[in-house]
Amino acid sequence: MSVSQIVDTLQQQYRLYEQLLDIELKKKALIMKNDVLTLNVLTQKEKLLAANAEKLEQQRVLLTVRYIKEIGFRIRSGVLSELIKAVTNPNEKEELIHMHGKLTSLLTQLKHANDLNQQLIQQSLDYLDFSIGLMVDDPNEDLVYRHPMNQQAGNRSNKIFDSRA
Repeated sequence: MSVSQIVDTLQQQYRLYEQLLDIELKKKALIMKNDVLTLNVLTQKEKLLAANAEKLEQQRVLLTVRYIKEIGFRIRSGVLSELIKAVTNPNEKEELIHMHGKLTSLLTQLKHANDLNQQLIQQSLDYLDFSIGLMVDDPNEDLVYRHPMNQQAGNRSNKIFDSRA
């Protein structure tokens, strides 16, 4: 087993995360345009890519654990930084460090884009809730101020002649 298999997996992950970032950026524009149908299509593609990303991550962890055990190290997890520490070949180590940096940068961009899209969606939902609240009147609310002690007065109709007097 060699580090090149792990690097290949990391490169596959990088390409997949680039596709996810591209979708996130497209989703931002669609959210702003309120194009729900196209947004739904992209969300379905995103789900498929996320499932593939999960499979690739499991494969990378498995390959990392296998490699570290082969070279005689004890492993706590399949974290890439542990692999970088364990690799002794300078070329392989540099390649792993390079991929680690690229992946970290890309995942940071992806997280930022995802957070922005969540905020945009939340703002859209808040706006819709506000708009619906404006359109729907609560029939129990009076539009005129009433003193809290005179709450019963709001239930009586405003008649000119009071028959109780």
